[in-house]
Amino acid sequence: MSNYCAHCTYLKLDTGDYNGKFYCDKKGEWHLATDVECYRFCRAYSRDDNSIKNAIEYSNSHSSSGCYLTTMICDILKLDDNNMYLNTLRGFRKNILQKDDKYKAMLVEYDIIGPKISEALKNDPLKEKIALVNFENYIKKIKVLIDNKENENAINLYKQMTNNLKVFYNINDNVTTLQIDNADIKASGHGIYKQKKLQIN
Repeated sequence: MSNYCAHCTYLKLDTGDYNGKFYCDKKGEWHLATDVECYRFCRAYSRDDNSIKNAIEYSNSHSSSGCYLTTMICDILKLDDNNMYLNTLRGFRKNILQKDDKYKAMLVEYDIIGPKISEALKNDPLKEKIALVNFENYIKKIKVLIDNKENENAINLYKQMTNNLKVFYNINDNVTTLQIDNADIKASGHGIYKQKKLQIN
């Protein structure tokens, strides 16, 4: 019976990201808790079964995330999850977009439309070409704009890329005001729609 990364002492279970991956200290890579053991595997005998179970559930619930940027950059173009492009975009989302309500509608759209773009990309026989074109023409340029603090230009270029993909894949869904109002802005923009927790008085 195979062991999983969750059973390995090198997988740091306190590092879970929004794609269901955890950081491996030994290989310097990000892995799902459900990935099968590799040649560097070292059993974490002190790790309790509940922690392992929680990590596996976390990976299972997050790895199907509809983050189309991760789909393009990691799944299709095979860059590591911890690459400079995604790290820049994640930092921008956390430090700029999630801190200002004027960007909430855009983040919520990503959570609702993103999974459909992601799925369409995965099933497109020309996905490598499409991902590369978007990477070269948009993602690389967006990173430079963010690095140069040209935030609105970066946002406009991102919107252009998203709208082009919506048209290309004939995705016509509209995000409702109710969906925007009910969304948790601090958890938005990951390709998974999350509502605010109800306040019980």
